[in-house]
Amino acid sequence: MSSALDVGRPKTNPSAAPSSTTSPTSSSSSSSIQNYRPRAAILGAGISGLSASISLRRAGWSCTIFERSLFSNETGAAITLPPNASLCLSRWGFDFNKAEPVPNWSIRFARADTLEVVKSEDYKGFGEDLGVGGEKGHRGSWGVHRADLHWGLRELVGAQRVKGAISKSKKKTRETEGKVDGGHGTKRVVDGGPVRIELGREVVGLDCEEGAIEFRDGTKLEGWDLVVVADGAHSKLLPSILPSSSTPSSYQAQPTSRSIYRFLLPLTPSSPFLTNPSLRPHFLPHSQGGPLPGFLSWHDPIKDVLWVSYPCRGGRVLNNAIVHDTPPQPSGEAGESSPPGRGWSTAVGKEEVLKVLSGFHGAVRALVDLAYGEEGEEKEGEENGRGTGEKGIKVHHLFKRPALNSFVRGKAVVIGDAAHVMMPTHAAGGAIAIESAATMEVLFRDFPSDPPQLEEFVKRRLQLFDQLRIPRCNLTMLASNAGPKWLNVEGVEEEARRYYKGPLPHKDTLPWTKEFREVLFCYDAFEAAEEEVRKEEEAVGAASRSEAMGSELKAGNM
Repeated sequence: MSSALDVGRPKTNPSAAPSSTTSPTSSSSSSSIQNYRPRAAILGAGISGLSASISLRRAGWSCTIFERSLFSNETGAAITLPPNASLCLSRWGFDFNKAEPVPNWSIRFARADTLEVVKSEDYKGFGEDLGVGGEKGHRGSWGVHRADLHWGLRELVGAQRVKGAISKSKKKTRETEGKVDGGHGTKRVVDGGPVRIELGREVVGLDCEEGAIEFRDGTKLEGWDLVVVADGAHSKLLPSILPSSSTPSSYQAQPTSRSIYRFLLPLTPSSPFLTNPSLRPHFLPHSQGGPLPGFLSWHDPIKDVLWVSYPCRGGRVLNNAIVHDTPPQPSGEAGESSPPGRGWSTAVGKEEVLKVLSGFHGAVRALVDLAYGEEGEEKEGEENGRGTGEKGIKVHHLFKRPALNSFVRGKAVVIGDAAHVMMPTHAAGGAIAIESAATMEVLFRDFPSDPPQLEEFVKRRLQLFDQLRIPRCNLTMLASNAGPKWLNVEGVEEEARRYYKGPLPHKDTLPWTKEFREVLFCYDAFEAAEEEVRKEEEAVGAASRSEAMGSELKAGNM
């Protein structure tokens, strides 16, 4: 079963999706060069896939997203948007007001047993000097519900969810109207037309050199000028991009010994956060004398359990993540246990959670009861139409993967979790995926209309993508997967230096403190890509002039 979205596509548009019997040139032969739009297939409609489609559309490409799911309720949990990500969203015209993010302006480290704050750092205004702000200066660092981020990205590609599916949008968004916030090269934005999203379409095969994809039902689509693989941490298509000599152990995501509980709790005046005297100082709104909004991290060093929380949805909801050692799970054979192979939405019993939290203060442990007894967040999700899919506490296993040496092959590129599986240590995975997508807007604009020239153009720009993204993505992944003391972990700095040559913070720098933030999050993906494109254009121009001079000299000697 499949479902599709095609918002306002002209019936004579030369950029309709390729078919297995139609080549790119034959389908556009009757169109003028001015209307030429190269085609991109984007495999996956998560944060990275949607972001890539926004960037490529703004660069003038015709994009089709193929998503294996049917877009039922997005599962909950919030996501952090540091300045390197909020800069990109702001430039795209993301509706921050509708997403209701909460500023992330501080980090507090506290003891799990006494709740005493042992270290804190405020960073209000962090990153606001980067790039272009939204209507109300939406730069800096934010906490946003994942469902709200996903919803906002889909609006930017012209998609709107109705009853868990995709339908035609009945109103224009800032993106479809061609409006762009701020003076970040507005004249370079070329609308490639609304993005087509096909649901229930799982791609199982990829020919990188030919730009061809194959679906589970055996059908094929050929003739794509660019294929963006964004099918998640357990990507089935990644082996097609890697060298044929690659072994599964070099690219498959492997389970770690750690898992994470995720759940949402209501932040209301009557909730224990504000009525319990032990919790109230931590959660009192800043306007009422409380701390700046941001991360609160309770740590049990004996069992190495870390409970991190931060607000989202306008401060009405508290996102909670508890990283812990994975409890042994019965495998069905006496005397043996195995990792729990749990996915993102696997429910977990209250007794297991309380056992993991045995070293925590009683007021904090009582919040677990609230998670299983309070359905306020789910009801709110139904009212605002965005949904959360949340009820109780969910658990999933944490995975790692070795760093890749390249993200590209032929006409294909891999981004997001499919390219780099990250532990949630630094809340950086989503931001890095958005960065990678934003890079494409700069790299793939100003494309030639001649197919042979376009093919060469794509290959050159994919090499630039590797040059830009391998250092950033691998550094962030290695930092995240090594844990809070990453540079003190044996071998991590040496491996990071294989890919990244820039500055690193001091080895004892804590996550999200100033030195750390400046390395991982003070980055303008657009500016970095502009610089690489400028260098490439200068090199190509110099080579052309040298070739022309050589031809003139040769002609003069004849």
